[in-house]
Amino acid sequence: MKRKIKYLIWGCSTAIIALTAIQTYFIYNTYILKEKDAETLVRAELTRMESEINIDSIRNDWFTQAEILVRTKGAEAAAAFLSRGSPAISRQVSAYIRKNKILEKYKTTYEVIIHKVSLQGDGSVLNLNNKRWFANGVVNGGHQLILHDLISNSDADGALVRNFNSRSTFTIHGGSSSILREMLGLLIFSVVLLTVVILLFYFSIRSLITQKKIADLQTDFINNITHEFNTPLATMGIALSTVRSQLLLMEHNSISSNGLNVIDRQYHRLKKLIDQVVTHTGVTGQLVLNKVEIPLLDFLEKLLDDFQSAHPGIELIRKLKEVPKEILADPFYLTTAITNLLGNGVKYGGTQLIVDVMKQEDRCRVMITDNGIGIAQADISNIFHKFYRVEKGDIHTTKGLGLGLFYTRSIAGAHGGELSVQSIPGTGSTFTLIIPLA
Repeated sequence: MKRKIKYLIWGCSTAIIALTAIQTYFIYNTYILKEKDAETLVRAELTRMESEINIDSIRNDWFTQAEILVRTKGAEAAAAFLSRGSPAISRQVSAYIRKNKILEKYKTTYEVIIHKVSLQGDGSVLNLNNKRWFANGVVNGGHQLILHDLISNSDADGALVRNFNSRSTFTIHGGSSSILREMLGLLIFSVVLLTVVILLFYFSIRSLITQKKIADLQTDFINNITHEFNTPLATMGIALSTVRSQLLLMEHNSISSNGLNVIDRQYHRLKKLIDQVVTHTGVTGQLVLNKVEIPLLDFLEKLLDDFQSAHPGIELIRKLKEVPKEILADPFYLTTAITNLLGNGVKYGGTQLIVDVMKQEDRCRVMITDNGIGIAQADISNIFHKFYRVEKGDIHTTKGLGLGLFYTRSIAGAHGGELSVQSIPGTGSTFTLIIPLA
């Protein structure tokens, strides 16, 4: 059992780790997909922005002014103009991004870098390399993404711009925080689900360990108490043999002999019962039957006589007119099963017991009805479990270990039969034991 619990703990831990890994993998993939979606949205908005602002037209105007400066004031004046970039376009871009919900949401930075450009004037040539043209802010870190490249070459006479090469890039600074906010519900659900699974595993294992401890305590208790019973039983057996031998020397001992026979039968039955309790408190205890042909009417009469002698105040009604002639069963176990059902009726308040035995096709039906306190519907499905006892009323006045009905159903099952119950709380119960005749 300890090994099974270890395997269970190992299996649960492995399952939790695997579940965590799978959840992490799916969450990470979801994050990557949302990140790509964000990039696609931002890229589309920036392309729309370039179209609405008309970047190409502004760029032409800007270089036209630079051309005028190159031709009129020389390359140095044009270089000074170009070094200031294009604040007008930067302001337009910044205003557009602030007003656009998607670009503002992802804290987008947009800029255009002139990698190479040549301006020609009247005998003057101005070359620019890696010049920042315009942007809506300073790019501080982040992963720069390429929006597009613009490359043009012109060798025509009088052309202003030659070998123009620029690149538009953008950076999403608020992407991670925005995506995580969108995924907050999924993250919370994943954490709660994982927590619930861990708690279920924990409580299941703890419950299993607790049940094992209780089962061990119950087994130890039964073993100890049956061991203590065996000592007085052994003494009783010796005393019984002595009394029997003395009675054989006496005359007119028929009454005493009958009483002694009852004591002897109950002694042997009690001895076997104690041995069976030890067997059935274990985990793998199985019944081994010794079936013989039993003359059922005589068998029942003796059994009920013994029970009546032990409970003289109980009204015992016998309905034995339709009893099968013989039945193939284990006499000890059949006695135990019927006696358990009779004893249960008395134990739980019954003052009248009706024993109805009859043949049903190839089976024998034994119905025992009492007028006791009855059983609630909620408890009926559990009363045949090992060590189960109904926790209602004054349980201290009703002795027992909760093994009787479990044992009786085991006996019925070992014979190929069944045990069922019908009960009305406050009215009584009817237990039906069915045993095949052969």
